[in-house]
This record gives sequence, structure tokens and C-alpha cells, in this order.
Amino acid sequence: MVALTLMTTVMLTFLGTSIQSRRITESSVLHAAATSMIYGLIEQIKQLDYATLLPNYETDPFAPVAKTPPYIRVRLNQSTVVWLKVVHTLASTTDAPTTPQGPTTTPTKTATAASVGAIQNFIGAIPLSTVTGTASQQINLDIWVWIDEIPDVDTDVSEVKKVTVVYTYSYLDGSVERVVRDREVFLRTRYDQ
Repeated sequence: MVALTLMTTVMLTFLGTSIQSRRITESSVLHAAATSMIYGLIEQIKQLDYATLLPNYETDPFAPVAKTPPYIRVRLNQSTVVWLKVVHTLASTTDAPTTPQGPTTTPTKTATAASVGAIQNFIGAIPLSTVTGTASQQINLDIWVWIDEIPDVDTDVSEVKKVTVVYTYSYLDGSVERVVRDREVFLRTRYDQ
């Protein structure tokens, strides 16, 4: 009887550990997929023409009718292009630069786009593999973008843009929806002109 109790305890511990390990591994894989996608988008943004496409104020004939400038055009995968609407803070024409609009910290998970002065860019459900049905896994991606021109007249810095990208993704962990929010900030200079 003692051996049976001991064996049951060991098996339950092993089963619980393997379930928890699978959940942690799946969470890590989804985080890696989301951050890889975001870093891919950031690299595309870094390559956009400084003067005309960061952001684009011209109406793109291929953009959906609901998307109006200013926006940036990026590719999610081989067949999906999205136009991300941005909050663009223009440089002031006076001696004092305009106050940047991008957040200086990562907004809380409960913050909405409107509450932080952003424009909602809900990309939707992005499948992570070709598996379909109940075994498929996807992430729901939401991106907020600010482009702040940050000239510093006192130190002769000009033609620099600070790009702030806040991304939120959610996924199902069993029957629970997990939400993750993070922020990336980078500078883009007019080195290509």
C-alpha cells in the first residue's frame, strides 16, 4: 500500500511538472514569435525613406479605404501588407522643439490607445503555423506607433526622428487569455539623404 501511494505521488508530480513545463515552453515560443515579428517590422521602418515615408502623408492607392495618412507601410509576411497609422509630432518652427508624444514608459496592460494618445492598429489573429483547427495557435497583435521629430536647436541636432512602438499581443493559454505589452524606442536620422 505504501509503495502504491509513493508511486501515485511520484506520477502526479511528474504529470504536473510536465504540464507546467509545456505551458512555460509554449509561452516562450509565442513571446519569441511576437518579438521576432515586431523586430522585423522595426527593421522595415528603419529602412523607410526619411523625408517621404516616415510617415507617409500621401494617400497610398493600395491602402484600404479606411486607412488615411499619416501611416507607414510594412509587410507582415510574404502575402500580408499593413498600413500602420501613426501619431506624428512635427518639429516646431520656433526655437523650442515640440514636446514628443510617445510614451516614456510601457503603458499598463489595461491602458487603451485613446488613453495614451495613440492610434489603434489591430493587426488581428496571426497564425503561427500551417496547422489548422483546434491544434492551431495564433497571436492577436495590436501596434501603436509614435514618430516624434526631436531637433535640438541648442546643440545643432536636426533631422532626427524618435520612433516609439508599443505592441500588445494576446494568446490562449488553455482557456485563459494571456496579454503581453512591451515597448521599443529607436532613433532614425536622415543619413540616407
